[in-house]
Amino acid sequence: RMPEAEEGFQRLGYLGAYVVNTPDEQKAEQAREVLESDYLIMPDIELSLPTPTVAASHLLRRGRQRESWPEESGVDTAHRNGVTGKDVLVGVLDTGVDADHIELRRKRIQFRYVPLDPAPDAMRAVRGFDTHGHGTHVCGIIAGRRVGVAPRVDLMVASVIESETIKTSLERIYAGLDWMLSQFVIEENRDKPAIVSMSLGFRAEWIQPPDLQAVMDGIRLLLSILADDFDVLPVVAIGNDGPGTLRGPGYFPEALSVGAVDFSHNPAWFSGGGASPITGDTEPDVAGYGVEVFSSLERDLANRSWYARMSGTSMATPYVAGIAALLASANPGLHGRALRQHILSQALPLGWPRDRVGAGLARFA
Repeated sequence: RMPEAEEGFQRLGYLGAYVVNTPDEQKAEQAREVLESDYLIMPDIELSLPTPTVAASHLLRRGRQRESWPEESGVDTAHRNGVTGKDVLVGVLDTGVDADHIELRRKRIQFRYVPLDPAPDAMRAVRGFDTHGHGTHVCGIIAGRRVGVAPRVDLMVASVIESETIKTSLERIYAGLDWMLSQFVIEENRDKPAIVSMSLGFRAEWIQPPDLQAVMDGIRLLLSILADDFDVLPVVAIGNDGPGTLRGPGYFPEALSVGAVDFSHNPAWFSGGGASPITGDTEPDVAGYGVEVFSSLERDLANRSWYARMSGTSMATPYVAGIAALLASANPGLHGRALRQHILSQALPLGWPRDRVGAGLARFA
């Protein structure tokens, strides 16, 4: 029997997983003996935001002119036709969200802070905050009332990434996702399409060789649970390490991996791509706008909302998540893998190799 009540043992019921976090080697070995016949055992690993490229060098105030997405995106067309992401769930794993930024303050945002020790009683249900700004920028791209791709989505944000290091752990990712699934399955949400945006990842070389296969198997199982058991579409950044490089978990076939292009539809110099080590398929799956993207960032002491232009596959990923929300809102029967395939089939070909832009620009069409 699993000693769940003891310190260091946590059950994640929706993912069907246990987290064992204890310095007591005897307890750790006891847990392994109890679980290994029925569970895949894997070590915790480190993940991070994609390598920073162009950080927000200065803050901007939004002028009277509304920032518009390019015509090719189909965003303005969707909005003119009343398609704004209503009744679609979008989860975000990031540094948090400033729920009182003018772009987001009128939304009801479900939020949890997932601490370093993500025990259930330590997970904080508070008004959304963001000590870094990255998560607020991401959420603005998805759901900002003026700058967002899909401003009427139901937004759920788990703060899982430390502001000082821009790193996190697989343990915190699991805890954040388990909480999101608990929200996705409540009565009022059960039939709504669900998307999770993850601007984070890992390089295979960060993992000790003896642990690599177990980690890969465990992450694929996690993504399969999201895609097959809960009909969730994971949208994941491919990374900012340049052509020929990839970050997981984007390259797993259950996820939709995202590269970045500029507003002239040229691949960003930093955007990753290449052959998936899992399937051999060419990544990324699709591209999104990820160069000098204008979105919400933070508020100052006078409570004024500020904005910034930022670059990275971190920005392209929420753009694609927003497009997915528009397509799901217009086609309510599309969930999970079917929604993924629809995005790929509707992508705008850009004339670049697949290892730079995938099927092309994700768009509403």
